[in-house]
Amino acid sequence: MAYIIDQFMWGYQQFFQISLQHYAERLFEKIDPYLKPRIFLVGVLCKDLKNRHQICLEPEDCGYSQADFAKVNELASQLEVVDAETRIRHSHPVAQENHDRSIKLNARRDAIVKTIERDSQYDDILTYSSYPVEKDGYLVFIIMQIKKLAYESHYRLTKDKFNDRYNISTSLINSIIYEFLNLSSSELYVPDSGASMQFTKREGDELIRAAGKNFMYSIASKGNNIEGLHGLYEACNIISSLKYEGEEGVGGLIVAPKDHQNIKMTLILDTPIAISEYRKVRKFLELSDPIHYLISDSCYIFGLGQIVEHYNPIMEDLMVVRFTKHYHWEVSHADTCMMRVAYNQPHLPGTKLRREKLYSDVARIFSGIKKTDIDNLWTVINEAMKQKHGTMIVVSSGAEEEAKRLRNQSFNIVPEKLDMALVVKATSIDGSIIMSPDGVCHAIGAILDGIATAKGDSSRGARYNSAIRYYESSKNKYACFIIIVSEDGMVDIMPNLMPQIKRSSINEMIEKLNAFSQSKEELSIKTFNQMMEWLEQHKFYLSSEQCEQINKLRLDIEKIIERQSHSGFIRIVRNDLKPNPEMNDSYFVDKN
Repeated sequence: MAYIIDQFMWGYQQFFQISLQHYAERLFEKIDPYLKPRIFLVGVLCKDLKNRHQICLEPEDCGYSQADFAKVNELASQLEVVDAETRIRHSHPVAQENHDRSIKLNARRDAIVKTIERDSQYDDILTYSSYPVEKDGYLVFIIMQIKKLAYESHYRLTKDKFNDRYNISTSLINSIIYEFLNLSSSELYVPDSGASMQFTKREGDELIRAAGKNFMYSIASKGNNIEGLHGLYEACNIISSLKYEGEEGVGGLIVAPKDHQNIKMTLILDTPIAISEYRKVRKFLELSDPIHYLISDSCYIFGLGQIVEHYNPIMEDLMVVRFTKHYHWEVSHADTCMMRVAYNQPHLPGTKLRREKLYSDVARIFSGIKKTDIDNLWTVINEAMKQKHGTMIVVSSGAEEEAKRLRNQSFNIVPEKLDMALVVKATSIDGSIIMSPDGVCHAIGAILDGIATAKGDSSRGARYNSAIRYYESSKNKYACFIIIVSEDGMVDIMPNLMPQIKRSSINEMIEKLNAFSQSKEELSIKTFNQMMEWLEQHKFYLSSEQCEQINKLRLDIEKIIERQSHSGFIRIVRNDLKPNPEMNDSYFVDKN
C-alpha cells in the first residue's frame, strides 16, 4: 500500500524532516561529532480546517506524543502576557504591529521548547526551536536536540543579552544552531518543501562562516559601541591576511569598553584608528607583543595597553583577538579560546581528550593495566596539552625494545618515570616520547618510522601521518597507544577505539528485522527504515555472516513492501553492509 501520513501537515513533510536530519548530521560532524543532532517537526493547527489534528509530529514516533502538546497554546498565551517586551511601545503603527507579532511568535516558540523540556528533563539533551512558519494551515516548528554533555564540554559565555534586551550568542555552537534553524525555517516558505532531492544549495562551510560572523557580534558588543557591531569579523579576517614589509601579522587586540578598569593604556593615539582602516590597523599591530595589545571598542583602535590587576571573568566585558599567523586568528575570553578562524573558515578550538575516553581505551589496549598507571598517563597527557607546540607520546608494551631499535634516531635515556617536569623538557624538542604503560620513559625526540598505508591523510600534518605509519607497522607486534598533540592543543589518539556495546543488542535487532520480514500484517516503511538506520549506525560491529543476513533480509522486505504498495513508494537506496576488518570481540561488553 502507499505510505499514509496520519498526522498530515503537507505532502512532503517526511522527506523534509529526513533532509534536515541528514544536513544537520553532516554539519555538526564538522564541529563536534559527539553533539549528535536530532531533528523533528511540530505542527500546531492555526486555521479552522476540518478533520485535521490540532498537533502534528514528524516523525510521529519522535519520542513525544500529541497529548504532550495539548496545552501549548495556553502556555504560549501565559508567556506572552509576562514578556517584558510588551512594555515597549512604538510610535509607528507598522513597527508596533511587527513588535506584537514578534512577541507572539517568541511565546509560541518558548512554549514548544518548555513543553519538550518538561518531558525530557532527565535526558542528556538540550532542545532548540526555530521560529514558526505557517505552512498549509499549521504553524510548523523545527526542533533540534543535541547531547548536553558534549555541548557543555565546550567553553561558552553566560550573558546572552546586549543592553539587557537584544539576544546575542554565547558560543560558536549556539551561532551554528541559530543559523541552521533560520535556514531550515526559511526553506518552509518554498512550495512543497521537501519535494526537491536537495534540502538547500547552501553548503555547511558557508553556514559555519555565517555563524562565525554572528558570534563576532557578541564579541563586538562587549565594546559598548553600537557602531562597531557589524564589522569586526571582516576586519579580523582582512587584517590577518595582510603582510607588513613581507612579515605575517602576529599580535593581539582587546575588545572592551573604553576606560575599562583592567586595562592600562601604555600608548594613546591622538586620533583613534577606525577598525575598517585595515592597512593602518595592520601596521599598528606591529607594535603589539605578548603583553601589549591594541585596545579597541570594536569600532576604533585607541592605542596600546595591557591587562592589569585581576580581571573578573563574570563581567564578560574583555575579549582578546589574537592574530597567530597569516590568515589565522582566534578569539578568547579569560585565557580560554572560543573560536579559531583559518582562511575565513571558523572552527572550534582543538578538541581536548575526554578523560573517560582515555581510561576506557587504555584499559582495553593494555590488558591488566593498573588504574594508577592510567592516572599517571592522564597527568602526562594533560601537561603535554599545555605546551605551546605540538608533540607525540607513544605508549608501547615494547617501549624498551623500540627505543633500542630507534636509538640512531632518538635520544635514549636511562629509564625514568615520566613526571610533569620531564614532560616539559621532553616536549621542547622535535620527535616523540616513547614510554611503557607503567609510565617509564625510555626515549625522547624519537623520529618514528613505518610504511605508508592507505590510512594516511593528506589534509593532516607530518606528525599525524608519522603516527599512522608507525602504528600500522607496529600494532601487530606490540600493544600500542599513541597520543598526538597539535599546536592548538587538539588531541588525536591512535587507535581511536569505537565504544563497547552489548553483543545482544546487535542480535536482538537482527531478530526484530527477521520477525518483521515474516509478519503477516502490512509492513510499515517507517519501522523498516528505523531498524535499517540503527543497523547502519552500528555497522562497525557486524560480522560477515550478520552483514549477509541483513542484506538478504533488506532485499526481501523491500520486495514485500513494493508488492503491498498499490501507488508506489519512495525507497531509500541503501548500500550492502560489509564487515569492518578492525572489528573484534573486545568491542563487546558481553561475551555471548
